Amino acid sequence: MPVFYENVNTTITSEYRAASKFVYVYPKTNPQTPLGASWKFGPCFLPEKSKHYMDTVENYEVRPDDIWSVTFAKAGSTWTQEMIWLLTNNLDYERAKQSVFERFPYVEFDLIYENVEKNVIDFTNNMPSPRYLKTHLPAGLLPKQLWTVRPKIIYTARGVKDLAISFYHHMVHIQGYKCSLDDFLDSFLENKMFLCPYHSNEKDFWYLRNEENVLFLRYEDMKTDLMGSIEKTVAFLGKEYSEKQLLKLSDHLSFDSMKDSSTFNLAKWVGTNTDFRFCRKGKIGSYKEEMPEKFIEKFDKWTDEYNQQNGTCIIP
Repeated sequence: MPVFYENVNTTITSEYRAASKFVYVYPKTNPQTPLGASWKFGPCFLPEKSKHYMDTVENYEVRPDDIWSVTFAKAGSTWTQEMIWLLTNNLDYERAKQSVFERFPYVEFDLIYENVEKNVIDFTNNMPSPRYLKTHLPAGLLPKQLWTVRPKIIYTARGVKDLAISFYHHMVHIQGYKCSLDDFLDSFLENKMFLCPYHSNEKDFWYLRNEENVLFLRYEDMKTDLMGSIEKTVAFLGKEYSEKQLLKLSDHLSFDSMKDSSTFNLAKWVGTNTDFRFCRKGKIGSYKEEMPEKFIEKFDKWTDEYNQQNGTCIIP
């Protein structure tokens, strides 16, 4: 199973409603992965509770007809999941009125919340096939059978500055995060925020993008050419739809259509005394409206240095 190292320097800036104590999780090298034994997985900053469950995730039984949606948090996972589910369910908009969070269970949900025992792992084990599964874990901590069973995996990437701002608002309104934006951004850059580091999460799937069972999408491409991203996903899933059907899907997936839908907005988690929506702005470059200039410079330098060391693969 993975090797765990306690993070002894964690401060209040990493705490949120679901967790107050954290560990870095370091995956073992797995020679069965497409890139072989030389693949250098990055660690992941997770709540301390996760160390009691990661062997369950590692040994999770994968099915050939599973479809996995993998992202870092706030990279467009909900958007992608809705597209995937509809394309593989004959564009059944009536059934899609059920919450996307129920149609696409979050595999590690009960591994990260200290005071919740939802047991999503058991729930998904009992789901009928085909299963639709969501995860934010990096490649090295995903079930080892992914590399031998090889179900379809769709990874969605997003520019890190927009992602970080969106993640901050999510943590404040969904997770009760109490610290300032500056504290959050410092913790993110120092890899002391839930799910960090960001770079290695995206890099691993960038290196896997040419695998037959992996589709690598970009949030920015979905914003500028949604139909192009839909058509790419249709081909990857082996489906066929008319132009009229895809135009209707594109309209359904538009940001204005999704942002106020009860299917996506997590109203029961957010409460009624706020204007916050799970689908918040959906704009490219909106970080410029909130991120202090000093942090824009820090993020750009941070990403440039990573790309120089690892080959250009990260969206700035």
